[in-house]
Amino acid sequence: MEYQLGNNKLTINRKLSSLKSLFDYLQNKAETIDLKPYIQRNVMAKMDLNAVKESQETIANRMEGKILRENDFEAFRVFVAYDYGELNKTNKRIMHYHQFNRERDTAIISLILGSGLRLSEVSGINLEDLDLTKSSVRVVRKGGKEQYVYFSSQASLDIENYLQIRETKYTPEKNERFLFIAAPVGRKGKNRRLTQRSIEKLVEKYATAFGKPALTVHSLRHSFATRYHIENNDVPKLKNQLGHSSIQTTMIYTHLTDDQMRSAVNNMDK
Repeated sequence: MEYQLGNNKLTINRKLSSLKSLFDYLQNKAETIDLKPYIQRNVMAKMDLNAVKESQETIANRMEGKILRENDFEAFRVFVAYDYGELNKTNKRIMHYHQFNRERDTAIISLILGSGLRLSEVSGINLEDLDLTKSSVRVVRKGGKEQYVYFSSQASLDIENYLQIRETKYTPEKNERFLFIAAPVGRKGKNRRLTQRSIEKLVEKYATAFGKPALTVHSLRHSFATRYHIENNDVPKLKNQLGHSSIQTTMIYTHLTDDQMRSAVNNMDK
């Protein structure tokens, strides 16, 4: 198929996947008037898809448009802290929840944008992991390795603001050491650690209202990494900051910034 039709491996995979779905339907779901499957043997069941390894440039191009650029960082943070509430001030329920959680939500967004932490790392932070004097946090990386990661001064300020209201708003028990708390649901509900899915949903909520529905926790991490590379151009340090096991993974961000670097050079002619 690849040579006769000139299809690349990704196109072939899409076609094979469609055929596999069709044959699965004919064997396991569709029935004749005699209530028998249309086919007895699924010849596509053991057909494997092509192994396709995307280049770093291809991955970078796919990420393009799904990240925040430098000017958007503060705009998005301010939107989460203030503008989202103003946008929904006629809806008392939404306004109430935003007023209640805005310090927490701002701290979460600010921390990801100011450190590039993974979703699991943000959710897993306990109070004793924080060192605000050094703007660092201890996290458990992939593979179970502990590491101290630095975050921005703005993230430090937003976390401090959240900590000032954490006890009064969420009234945690003394043994509840998790940093980011989900408010109890119902009269007998208890505080609990904010789950990874809850963090994903709050990012999706703010991103959609901000006009960038493609933003996710992972793309906020990419946003940090792209900005870090532009500002510092130090791939080994970025690798360590992101907790990558291979520097080849970090090299994706050199491709992401190619357009901006080209633009900067072109601006010299103006």
